[in-house]
Amino acid sequence: MRAFSNLEKQLVRRMIELEDKVGSLNILGNILDSFYGKTHLPDHCYIELESERDVSIQVRDDALAQNGLDWIREIDEDISKKLLTVVALFQYLEEEKLAYFVGDLSLNSLGEVWSDTKYTRCEFLDNDLKPLIFKYSRKKIFVSETLRILEKNDFKTDEELRHEEEVSSMKKQLGLTQVALGITLLGLLVSIFIPILVTSTVEIEKSDLPKPLATLENQLKRIGDIEKASNESIGDLESAILSVQESINNLGAPKSKPHNQKNQPTADSGG
Repeated sequence: MRAFSNLEKQLVRRMIELEDKVGSLNILGNILDSFYGKTHLPDHCYIELESERDVSIQVRDDALAQNGLDWIREIDEDISKKLLTVVALFQYLEEEKLAYFVGDLSLNSLGEVWSDTKYTRCEFLDNDLKPLIFKYSRKKIFVSETLRILEKNDFKTDEELRHEEEVSSMKKQLGLTQVALGITLLGLLVSIFIPILVTSTVEIEKSDLPKPLATLENQLKRIGDIEKASNESIGDLESAILSVQESINNLGAPKSKPHNQKNQPTADSGG
């Protein structure tokens, strides 16, 4: 499905409004006449519909007299572009079955025709455009439900809506990921700075102790050092005593004879 221009969107919305309005005839003439500005035909002209090949622009004589050739060219370009846009849109809607154009109304003009006003016929329209203008100007328009849904969705196709939904879901997921990352980073910072703050607080508390308590703490520390040194001295003394006792025991023990020494005969032994 192709994209729609702003002018085409405006025309489609007006088609839906006319169809929903009780007593309104949803035809091209009413669609154009209900607008002012870009889609409205100039007040000083109208489109005459005689046959498929006889479609012309009728311009008021007083307007022609007041304006020059440049103005006429602007009128030609303006009306031709508007009608070409409308015809191309209607062809597309009909081919895609987004709207249905039925009947053959006996209409002989498109736009407002002022009575007792003289008009001059101007052959501005292209011959290929005339049959299409004649056809769609005399048809009743019925809007399909598909076109209504398309207009309700701001003329976005199903694929575009799915794409937007996917993008929205991705953005939401990205937002959740960023939140989780932020929480993780915050936890990391807390785990780093809390121990530092606690240590600093303890040091500050120690430095703020009263002087008597600080002196007592130093004395207890000195007593502990003295006790440790005494224990080490006692241990050394015990080791020395054990060493002396072992030496005495070694002196009192009998010496053993060598194995290769022979016993000498005594005087009492025979011969």
